[in-house]
Amino acid sequence: MERKCEHDESGRFEPTEMRSHQPTRRSFVKAAGVGVGGLALGGLAGTTTAADEPLPRLETDGKWIVTEDGEQVRLRGFATASLDFMDEDFFPKTQTEVVERGTDGEKWHPNVVRLPITEDAVHEQGMDYVVDDLLRPAVDLLAERGIYAMIDLHLIRPYIDAEAQAEEMVADGWADSLDDLGFNPWVETDDLLEEFWSAVSPAFADDTNVLYELYNEPTLPVTWSDYGEYGSDVTSEEDEWLLWRDEAQPWVDTIREHAPDTPIIVGSPDWTSRTAYAPEYPFEGENLIYASHIYPDNGVPEEFDHEYGAPAEEVPVVCTEFGWDPDEEFEETVEYGTTSEWGNPFREWIESYENMGWVAWCFDDSWAPTFFDSPGEGTGEPWELKDDDEQMGWYIREWLEEEADGDNGDDDETDNGGESITVGEYETTDTTSDGRHNDFTGDGQTSHDDVTAFFENLEDGEIQDNPEAFDFAENDELGFADVVELLRQV
Repeated sequence: MERKCEHDESGRFEPTEMRSHQPTRRSFVKAAGVGVGGLALGGLAGTTTAADEPLPRLETDGKWIVTEDGEQVRLRGFATASLDFMDEDFFPKTQTEVVERGTDGEKWHPNVVRLPITEDAVHEQGMDYVVDDLLRPAVDLLAERGIYAMIDLHLIRPYIDAEAQAEEMVADGWADSLDDLGFNPWVETDDLLEEFWSAVSPAFADDTNVLYELYNEPTLPVTWSDYGEYGSDVTSEEDEWLLWRDEAQPWVDTIREHAPDTPIIVGSPDWTSRTAYAPEYPFEGENLIYASHIYPDNGVPEEFDHEYGAPAEEVPVVCTEFGWDPDEEFEETVEYGTTSEWGNPFREWIESYENMGWVAWCFDDSWAPTFFDSPGEGTGEPWELKDDDEQMGWYIREWLEEEADGDNGDDDETDNGGESITVGEYETTDTTSDGRHNDFTGDGQTSHDDVTAFFENLEDGEIQDNPEAFDFAENDELGFADVVELLRQV
């Protein structure tokens, strides 16, 4: 975020002696079609999917974001600082260190991470650098950890008529010169969007864990400004949306030409604050999601629900930015707020919309509002999680953990009327409500440890006497095929 000015603003497998009719580990690996490394027994702690089993691609179904199999998905996570900023010499951590820390599966549990790229990287280093050096390592690391990657073209600039808008912004006191506005006014926005997405969209079209966020925050024209050629044509918020849609549709089409299946997240004018018009005047195309950015300056939920909540009753919406900070230095900014007065009400509000995803800003120590503090001004070491009651760093971490526990089925009861089946040292349960006992280890999910436990105990009497609970292959037989099928579900 660089926000607005005044106007806006150990693996368990041990070799054992088995009777000759039992499968050996070598035969298991061979039949499963994976290498020993692919089996990864105990080697993927904290992850949700193996690298050889890609995340299912997301798509939209009415107002829902779903997998290809129709499973509803609620995106929740955070943004990092821009990847180009993290690649600067002064930044104290590598991109890999930041992403690994934020997706460790122990303290942090996102299912999506937003990856911003600013226009400076496009102008100064070029698109090969953006794709190969910045985005590819991050996308691949997230894929290995079973996490979606939201590629965000992090622009904060006029969406049309950039130079004329910039000149009048300076004349009106937004900055001392055109060089101080935070964007390059001599590069038209259309050229920038086409250059970026013509390179990025084909490069990641086959990555099933990727979503594209078209444009972080289109700013002007807006109703309260008559800057530039189009200012006089924008007399209502509806005008803003319609002008934006006409201008941005070709950029959506460019992405679709190169990446026909990747979901696209679309923002709106006035710093992505016009979400309300998406249902009435949608963009053309499939698998489109609409963004909102919400900070304390937008008020409390009853004040902004019409703008940001109501659309989610009809179209998929993700709040791709929100956050707060109670420190006095932020008192005159859009993000000034507390957990008790704003963070808690915001959480209650967004959770009232079961289909609305969220991405908090920002997993950093300098891009405010931040999760972390560090010594001195700007970037530094060490990063200390902001854990005061009114700060958001600890709050987002705990929220993510609670959501992950919910996703993993950590309920007091299981299917089969809450009954478990004792298999060797394990108490197996069904966490997916399909009648099959997929959880051996008791952590509420299916992992490689569960597959190993099933494989080791395949001839156990409790398994053989309860075929309906372990027939994962659905072939009315109990055998090796069921182990392989459970592996494929990891």
